[in-house]
Amino acid sequence: MSEIWREEFLHDLCPRVQPLIARLLDSHCGCAILEFFHHRPLTWLEASDIAYHLRQSLPQVIDALNLLVRARVIEFRKILDFTFYGLTRDLEIRRALEQFWVWRDYWHARLEHIRERLQLNAPNSLSAMGT
Repeated sequence: MSEIWREEFLHDLCPRVQPLIARLLDSHCGCAILEFFHHRPLTWLEASDIAYHLRQSLPQVIDALNLLVRARVIEFRKILDFTFYGLTRDLEIRRALEQFWVWRDYWHARLEHIRERLQLNAPNSLSAMGT
């Protein structure tokens, strides 16, 4: 995402959500982890399982999980020698995440519309130039 699109995207979000989303966009796989838990909101997995599903390295996943835990978006539970991660149960944070996912889908649709318009106009532009 270019810096201009990133700033416009962040500007459209609720001001309370902007810092969190900015950190997620800067994270290597933070958004992928959120997307993973968006589709599996009741799932609790170990970091190695998350890395496997996302096809990411374990250190990158652990870094992103630590960021998400500090932001209270992801919770963890330790059971014996195992640490399981899951989406927060905090309703306010879940509502903020839902806003993020809605806006993300809106921006994705907007970008697709622009791409389609550019592709439709490209042949006409070339033929008008005599090529």
